[in-house]
Formats: sequence, structure tokens, C-alpha cells
Amino acid sequence: MATDFDPYRILGVDRAASADDVRAAYERLSAEAPAGSERRREVEASYAVLGSEEKRREYDSRLSLRESRGMPAASVEALTLAGETAGYESVPWTIGDIARALILPLMLIVLNVGAAITTDVNPDDLTETDHIIGLGFGLVLEAALLALAYYFAVRKYRGSWRSLGFRRPVNMRWWLPLAVLGGSFATIWAWVGLLYALGIAPESNIPENIYDFAIPVVMLGLLTIIVAPFAEEVFFRGFLFQGAAKRWGMWAGIGFSAFIFGLVHAGGPDTWLLLPAIAAIGAIFAWGFAKSGSIYPSLFAHVVFNSVSFFVGFTE
Repeated sequence: MATDFDPYRILGVDRAASADDVRAAYERLSAEAPAGSERRREVEASYAVLGSEEKRREYDSRLSLRESRGMPAASVEALTLAGETAGYESVPWTIGDIARALILPLMLIVLNVGAAITTDVNPDDLTETDHIIGLGFGLVLEAALLALAYYFAVRKYRGSWRSLGFRRPVNMRWWLPLAVLGGSFATIWAWVGLLYALGIAPESNIPENIYDFAIPVVMLGLLTIIVAPFAEEVFFRGFLFQGAAKRWGMWAGIGFSAFIFGLVHAGGPDTWLLLPAIAAIGAIFAWGFAKSGSIYPSLFAHVVFNSVSFFVGFTE
């Protein structure tokens, strides 16, 4: 990065520029600069400062202070702010993008829940074909989540997968992924234990007899261990959490993404009792993302959590 780093100069805007002007300049320059180039990194670092209201105010305050003392603007301070800013503070997508991206998944969930409510079928009476159709629906939903995140976060703004969290963790303690994983298991065990203590037996959204059929078991393993963790981490943490946190702050972003994460796992009424625990696990995953600035800790925890759940069900 150049030592004369000046976010306003690099984006070609003045200090009176509106947030929309800054965003437009960033989108135009990002489209012009080759991915991975020094110019592209300067543009992204500049937007990391000017694209965040909080960081921009802080930077402008520092500039004004130095100007009042007759001192030159400090490039190092701008670079420091660019480096300190959390990943979600510089993402280009908006709440409007998130709202549009949620339309299809929520419609599919409404259809799924509606079918589960109106169809009076014992889950343990489902045939192999029934399971294949249900798992196929799950694969379509996961593919839709991944495609929507890619379109609204990467393609629309001519960005890269890095913006969705595929980047090196920042100042991450080695134990963070283990804490996220441990917190997830503790949450589900505590919640299920509480329900049993209250005399309530929660139902899994995976019918027990699915393990009696070879093809559904293979599909379930693929969906549970590989497809779902990847697609859901990209959509819920990389896309939803970052976009919401940029607009509303970290904790609101965690809560919003966790709520939608729980909602998407809704099935028949018998499974609804587990949704609070699933939402809480989503919050833990989002917290891990926020603390590391990377998708990898939560992705690791999600894969291990789902793998254990799958193999426990398989061996019972």
C-alpha cells in the first residue's frame, strides 16, 4: 500500500461527498481495477474507511485536528483505520439487497411448513421416494441460498468471495473455533435437557426411518456434512450477518441472522421446539465470524457439529 494513502483522493470524492457518492465511486473503481491488483487493494482499503459512517467520522475528526494544528494529513492513520475496521463494515451490499435475497428462501420455507401442517402423514411412514423428494428440496434450498449470496454480494458489486468471509482470520485466538463448536453443543444439549425436564420430548426434523434406505442416507450425509454448512455459512454469516451488522451494529446483526437461520430450519410443528436452540447456535456461529473476521471458524464448527449429529443418528 502506498505511503501517501488518502481515501478521498483514491476514490475521487471530496469530504462533502454523500454515502451514496462514496459507494458509487467504490463500485466504479472496483469494476475498473483488476482483482488482486495494488489499485484494487487501495480502493477496498479506502472504502473500508469511507464506507463506514463511524470510521469516516473518526478519520474526518483526525484530519480536522491535524489541519487545525497546521499538520499534514497522516496516511498512517488512514491505513490504521482501514486495517482496524471489521470486515462487515466495508461490505458493499445493502439492507435492500438482503430483503430481496430473502424473498425466495422464505417462500420455500412457507411452502415446506405449510405442506408439513396440512399433510397428515407420520414421518416414520415415509417411503424411500418421499425421503428422496424431501432431501432434494433441501438441496435446492441450499443451492438457492448460495446462489443468492453470490449474486447480491459478489456479482452485483463485482467483488470476490473474500467479501463473504473467505479471508484469513484477524487476531484470532487458536481456541476460538473450539469455543464456537463447544458452545454449539452445550446449547443444544442444555435446551434438549430443559425440554425433557419439563416433560417435553422434542422431535428431530430428520425422520428416524430415513436411515433404513441407502440412497436417502447418502443424500442426507452429503447435505448435512458438506452442502448445508458451506451454503449456510456463506448466506447467513457471510451475507446476512455482515450486511445487517454494517447497518445496525454487530449484536443486531448477530440477532437478525440467527433469527432467520432458525426460521429456515422450521419443519412440521413437532420440530418447532428446537428452533430457539438452532437460532442460538446461529448466533454463536455469527459471533465466531465477528470475532475472527473470517468464515472459517464458524464453517469448521458447523461441519463438525453436523457431522456428529449425522453419525449419532446413523448409529442409533
